[in-house]
Amino acid sequence: FWERIDNKLPKEVVYPFEDSGITKPVVSLSVSDDLSRVAVLFAHALYISNDSGRTFIRSNLDGVSSVSELLCVAWHPRNSSLLAIGTSFSGIYLSKDTGKFWENLRQGIPGEPTASPAELEEVRSLCWSDQENVLYGGLANGQGLIRIGIEDARADRIMQKELVTYPDGDFYSIDQVYCYRGQLLALTDRGKNFVTAAYPSTAVADPEFLKAFSSQKSLVSFYADKKVFQIVRNYRPKRVSQPDKRIEGVRALYISYTFTQADNFDKLVKLLDSLKLNAVVINMKDDSGYIRAPSADPVLAQIKGNISPYINLHETIQRLKKNGIYVIGRFVVFKDDLLFKFENYKYAVKTINGNPLPKGPEHWVDPYSEFVWDYNIRAAKAVLESGVDEIQFDYIRFPDRVSLETTRYDFQREGQIMREALESFLKRAREEIKTPLSIDLFGYMAIYKAGNSIGQDIPLMSKYVDVVSPMFYPSHYSPTFAAGFGSKQIYYLMLISCKRAKELMGGAYLRPYIQAFYYKTNWDKYQPDYIGWQLDAIKDSGNSDFIFWNNLSEYDVLINGMKKYLGAASTSGATTQTPKKLPFESVLEY
Repeated sequence: FWERIDNKLPKEVVYPFEDSGITKPVVSLSVSDDLSRVAVLFAHALYISNDSGRTFIRSNLDGVSSVSELLCVAWHPRNSSLLAIGTSFSGIYLSKDTGKFWENLRQGIPGEPTASPAELEEVRSLCWSDQENVLYGGLANGQGLIRIGIEDARADRIMQKELVTYPDGDFYSIDQVYCYRGQLLALTDRGKNFVTAAYPSTAVADPEFLKAFSSQKSLVSFYADKKVFQIVRNYRPKRVSQPDKRIEGVRALYISYTFTQADNFDKLVKLLDSLKLNAVVINMKDDSGYIRAPSADPVLAQIKGNISPYINLHETIQRLKKNGIYVIGRFVVFKDDLLFKFENYKYAVKTINGNPLPKGPEHWVDPYSEFVWDYNIRAAKAVLESGVDEIQFDYIRFPDRVSLETTRYDFQREGQIMREALESFLKRAREEIKTPLSIDLFGYMAIYKAGNSIGQDIPLMSKYVDVVSPMFYPSHYSPTFAAGFGSKQIYYLMLISCKRAKELMGGAYLRPYIQAFYYKTNWDKYQPDYIGWQLDAIKDSGNSDFIFWNNLSEYDVLINGMKKYLGAASTSGATTQTPKKLPFESVLEY
């Protein structure tokens, strides 16, 4: 007999919005030893039951980071007032009063490679000692295990040489950890299980069980000491489809469309060949909302002036493809000046008072709106008719540096959260667009689980697309990130970023945007050698694809860097063949 115990737990609100009663994805579950209390953890919320799961109430999380994702929860086996939560980059939170007040435990937990890390390593799993007042944590990305004594509130590393290989080796993650008769049982995301002593103990563990556990048998659960231990692997959302093979081996350059016109075209083809590149990225729905392909779609036609095609678009794309050049159409989604103003700001993100949200030069539209989704999908289809090989969604997120308490989203459904809005859009887009799809992400959003901040949940979003392109621009990181590697800082920054992103993506291809521009702070001392440092890191991380980004399409440093990286002989003529930007108005039809 089965009894459903999800009363009052939050329901999933994802397109097509069928009233199925499905609960939002549960990331962790813990039951007190007396079975009276149940803690159910979601990425954004904790629910507690004091009646064996018959009813749940949402726990107060005041003091817990609102942007870090919640990853695991554990009741104390002998004191059900003690509850611990592990997070994606804010350490561990401990409550001694069943969730009324939370204390942040950070000291000793490894973090990003900086002198004073703001982001800590993922705490993937937690368990309490079965004898001591001690908490154990399993970490991600090769960082092994930690032990925390509640009295001193400090984490100490339990080193495992064969597992802790960060940053150069494989990134093992400890998905589950259990304490059993003085032994710590750890399961990794690479199918490797291991056992280590938790504390000196005279208790005798079942040798047959330990043998089965260590030999990586496919255990689901085991019963010992009047407890049931659930063997749960790290959850990764199942992919909608396998990545399209056409997206493999793409090495791209972001260009102005003017590079493809007049005598620039032949220069562009020769430049790409000399730099060993085989693809271009061109704005097809730009940062202002202009759609650069023709369309007679009546929905798109409602917004005056939004259809502003390039001249010779179809012919130009066909010429590029005949020269073996893969064409990616960059497509800005939720930042759109024209749609923002449409119908008296109906689809704009609002302030709490209902006014259009002021955010400097940026104008954001409501990612919860089905009209906004439909509008962008129709525009993407118009772009595809021009012949591009791939649609690349950029600004597929909520506005950053904006407080949820001071903003209003008029089209948000009851109980709907940011990641569900972005998932719904991608789910619809994937249904209607059969050519390769890619997404651009903030660099940090691709190396930390941070879907609670701007909605970019990389494991979730990746399942709908073929390629993920994080913007791994070293100049946009903290100057102290990987600074401990000295002259190899840029190399290790890129290597660590690529490896962490691959761990989270779950099957999509990684094709990072990499830096080919000066940045105003220039702490990273951008210069020709910089290009090779980035490319070496990408190769050493097990990847081969990338996109060079320079918003102004000014590539002198890139060309000089590639000369050094590839050898001057192979890049001869690159400088003299550089296309020159034309007046932008000259490449528009009207």
